[in-house]
Amino acid sequence: MKKNKEKNHEPKREEIKDYVVPSKKQPIFSFVKKILRIFIKAEVELHCDSVPDKAIIVTNHSAKMGPLALELYYPKFHITWGAHQMLGNYKSRFLYLRDVLYIQKLGKKKFPSTIKAAFEACFSKMIYKGMKILPSYTDGRFLYTIRSSIQALDAGISVMVFPEDSSEGYFDELTSAFAGFVALAEQYYNKTGEDVPVVPAYYHKKSKKIIIYPALSVKDLKAEGLNRYQIADKVKDIINSIYRTHFKEKN
Repeated sequence: MKKNKEKNHEPKREEIKDYVVPSKKQPIFSFVKKILRIFIKAEVELHCDSVPDKAIIVTNHSAKMGPLALELYYPKFHITWGAHQMLGNYKSRFLYLRDVLYIQKLGKKKFPSTIKAAFEACFSKMIYKGMKILPSYTDGRFLYTIRSSIQALDAGISVMVFPEDSSEGYFDELTSAFAGFVALAEQYYNKTGEDVPVVPAYYHKKSKKIIIYPALSVKDLKAEGLNRYQIADKVKDIINSIYRTHFKEKN
């Protein structure tokens, strides 16, 4: 697995609390989602017979907009892997937003990034919790992310993952994909004997469209002789093919 190039903007290591599987009853955030749908539009287009209730969804991030649009319109209830700093204290959220998201990934200037980060850090944790964000780590604490994801899958809840290496920015086509989602599928199979489907998807902001492709079997791909990283690369190529087939010529 590639070493994550992102800077570590974590003032101190905060205590990891036991994971609680989210309830499908979210009265407050459900109301917030109705308001957000007025301003954020997306159409779901299926290129498969159906979307599994329980799956590992692998998709592109599309800069800032992808996770929120997918939260609003993806047709199945799910949790989402997200930067653990965004569920930390105010300073952790502010530094991540300013230095990593705006300056490093989006290439913005420091002053406007500081203003935006200072404002967004005030309410971003509430939004992240409403979006059922599961903190994803790049060190030994990644085991917590895996264990918590298994709890969600056991409860019949899908897990959404954005595997792209965005340390140099966000691109229409993924340049590489971390294999953490494959590790989750492997661990879940080892624990339960269930080959949880992996669903490739793509969100295109300009077209306001989410395209979902047929699910893949990690078990079958491993039977073909592919290892964890080759499987991640294959899924990355499928996601990129969605972009090239449905969106590239429209840009």
